[in-house]
Amino acid sequence: MLWGYGAPDLEQGVDYAATSHLGSGGAGVIETVRPGRIEFSWGGPDWPQPGRFVVQVGENLTVEASSVPEQVEEFARVHWERMVRGASDYLNSRNPPLDVPVRAVLFDADGVLQLPRSGWLQDFTRLGGASFVIDAFAAEVACLSGGDDLRPRLQALLEAAGTGGTVEQVFDVWHDIVVDSEALALVGRLRGAGLIVGLATNQQNYRGSHMRDVLEMDAHFDRVFYSYEVGHAKPSRDYFEHAVAELGVPAGQVVFVDDAPGNVRAARAAGLRGALHRSVNGAAGLAEELAALGARG
Repeated sequence: MLWGYGAPDLEQGVDYAATSHLGSGGAGVIETVRPGRIEFSWGGPDWPQPGRFVVQVGENLTVEASSVPEQVEEFARVHWERMVRGASDYLNSRNPPLDVPVRAVLFDADGVLQLPRSGWLQDFTRLGGASFVIDAFAAEVACLSGGDDLRPRLQALLEAAGTGGTVEQVFDVWHDIVVDSEALALVGRLRGAGLIVGLATNQQNYRGSHMRDVLEMDAHFDRVFYSYEVGHAKPSRDYFEHAVAELGVPAGQVVFVDDAPGNVRAARAAGLRGALHRSVNGAAGLAEELAALGARG
């Protein structure tokens, strides 16, 4: 819930690398796992040594940090405050009553139906420098609702970095997507069972067009809701209200699944049934998460 993409299993001694949905993240080792307490190391590629962190879960959810290099203290504080806030908001959210049948299911794409190819983080760093991942994701956020063009934003970042990387090279990495065929098969089974299935994904127009034209994702769904076409991006309430209106189904009969706690919380707040997916659980876990909310294929 706190880590984002590639969230590690909480097993003592496990090495991990993870990235949040805004591009920030790091790598380390799960050191100690006890009920209500997890200790781990965490740091970025340019840190002289990883910091040490403790997550405690009781009446409050807290993260304690030590050995964080002074030059990245503010970055680490902002990162983990955002992670804790999102997790806490999710844990305090609730689904609507499950006393009516499900009629539609909305699927997030990244982290649910598809993943970036292994090594993409290192490729981004090679092309644009140490801060490029965070800067590129921040630039993308401004483009997810379709009101801005990502290409000149990336060009400016690359020119400032002076690495020689090109926008086309960045797009090649960004578009190198591994689709989970088993997850798409689950989409097909739900569709075959009579449920309306929709794609609900935050994308800028370049990556969204790649998904549509090259990966042919739209063919698997009854409706598609790319944020750059909707004009709103998750977790905006406007995004979910638009999708529900287009589906023509009451919000309480729509299941939405995403791997970002903030998006699930926002969907619940808009009246949908929200399921949080862990990417490491794959299609089998996805089926269980959906079945728990009444969506079975």
